[in-house]
Amino acid sequence: MDSDQRILILTAFPAEADAILARVTLDEDPVVEVNRRRHYRGTLGGRKVIVAMTGIGMRNAAEATRCVLHGLAPRAVVFAGVAGGAVRTRIGDVAIPARWTCDQTTWHAVDREMLAVAEGLAVELVGTGLRRVPLLHVGGDGFSGDHNNGTAFPAIPFGGAVFGPQPRAAPDYSPLYPGNFFGAIGPFLVRGVVGNLTGFFRAGNPEVDAVDQETAAAQQVADAYGVPFIGIRGMSDGPGDPRKLPGFPVTFFVYKTIAAGNAAIVTEAFLQNWGDA
Repeated sequence: MDSDQRILILTAFPAEADAILARVTLDEDPVVEVNRRRHYRGTLGGRKVIVAMTGIGMRNAAEATRCVLHGLAPRAVVFAGVAGGAVRTRIGDVAIPARWTCDQTTWHAVDREMLAVAEGLAVELVGTGLRRVPLLHVGGDGFSGDHNNGTAFPAIPFGGAVFGPQPRAAPDYSPLYPGNFFGAIGPFLVRGVVGNLTGFFRAGNPEVDAVDQETAAAQQVADAYGVPFIGIRGMSDGPGDPRKLPGFPVTFFVYKTIAAGNAAIVTEAFLQNWGDA
């Protein structure tokens, strides 16, 4: 395998990407564009990486992953971001599930060698305001799904840390960058809005260690390309809220920064310890 091939670090939205980029030493010429998508080259944990922001949701995750794998041929994929917790994961914790699903019927295992490295990690996570020390949980299950009815969730110019189209820490950051907004907004208004409104009142999340809207979709693409994959998710929702907030989405907006930061801590530690990298 070409030693110059990089490890792809995927994130979904700006706060997640910013947490990763805060730990990345960018290349002298960091920005690379593939199919009108901007990605950022640098070094994290002593490894050459390329950081990409997929956008929120299953379709965005699949399309963005396919774009990078086809255009840049990274040697492995790590999806780092936030999730909802349950079972043994509490707010602030980080989960590295052994397998992922998008239908709770078909499960896809992450790369065994990458998971073995994760099992040996010793990290100190940030617990500011949580009244406890967050934990790293390796193994167990993860679930990904959305209510977008197959449409791409549109990034929103000036959408800030969650809905914006670009990491705010990006070296080429521009508040006018539109991302996928103009191409995605029409189909989403027709089919995605209804799906999200009705989905909000459906049954709760499955009882797994991490629930998000992207990882399983990205993993399926990585598996199709034969590229090793692992997902690292910090908990922004679920049990363990010391403030007793109403729950999602309130807890997400309150705890997303600490969750994304802890996921970035684990991602850096993983890269430092992954010998195959």
